Amino acid sequence: MKERSKLSTFFYYKLRPFLTKVKEFIFKYTGINFISKKFRQLPKKTRRAITGYIFILPFIIGFFLFGLRPIYNSIKMALADFAGSKIIDGSTKFIIEGFGLSQFKQIFAENPEHVEAILGVLGDLMIVVPLVLVFSLILALLVNKKLKGIKIFRTIFFIPVILLSGNLIRYFQNYNLLDLPGLRGGAMQEMVQLYIPGNFSDIIVSAFDKVVLILWLGGVQTLIFLAGLQKTDKLVYEAAAIDGATGWEMFWKITFPSLIPLMMINIVYTTVIYASLGNPLISAISQATVGAEYGRDYASALAWILFAIELLVIGIYLLVLYFANKRYE
Repeated sequence: MKERSKLSTFFYYKLRPFLTKVKEFIFKYTGINFISKKFRQLPKKTRRAITGYIFILPFIIGFFLFGLRPIYNSIKMALADFAGSKIIDGSTKFIIEGFGLSQFKQIFAENPEHVEAILGVLGDLMIVVPLVLVFSLILALLVNKKLKGIKIFRTIFFIPVILLSGNLIRYFQNYNLLDLPGLRGGAMQEMVQLYIPGNFSDIIVSAFDKVVLILWLGGVQTLIFLAGLQKTDKLVYEAAAIDGATGWEMFWKITFPSLIPLMMINIVYTTVIYASLGNPLISAISQATVGAEYGRDYASALAWILFAIELLVIGIYLLVLYFANKRYE
């Protein structure tokens, strides 16, 4: 106890004042105090914008240093008539020749199997993204309850996020561990087709078939929604309850509008993550890259089509949320 008392006395009365003087000296003569003073004088909206840009500054720097050139080369190859290796003056060189839409014309005019893969990925994303969001929101509402042992349940629900690596999820998909064979051709499928006509029944059956994958993909989104729920002012709910609002009304009038910005984040995250998992279009890109039949120019065109699909899905659902948010303004 005496040793600890001496150590704490040394820290508070000797070391701490010295470190404080050093910090004040550095802040004064490096201009940090001046910048901090000017920053506090800015409007709150401007300060928040600057803070946001500081957070994403490492990504912006990394993008310009390491990402911009590969993206530029990928665009050049996708719009080239030929991109590959040729023997020039006795040495093998990678060259890019021509400019046009020949690769995209080849995809849509000569390769119906790749067009089918493109449409399949688009339909798959349109189904899975809202299902993951709905499941994650429901799960966040459940784990937000103050129950005994709720922290253990939160940890269990986040385990798939830790395990969700590319190799593991690819292994699960290759061995059909993410499928539920009992839903295919079973009584549930027949019942859905009996009461729901047309293509809607196929969409619902496909959703049930992906329920395991949806469980795996919902961990991060659940945490994001949970953070939003815990930031909501409880006094607002108490005031609404005093005014006679039901739980259903409070969800649509308070909870849902407050979570719309987080839903936008989750839409982007879910779309990118699910599109990067093993799907027919990614397989086609990999085969075209290493195969002699197509080449890197054709693979780059397929990759940009996949990127366009992601942008389309994100744009559609962000537009839906935009009009939903307008309703609550």
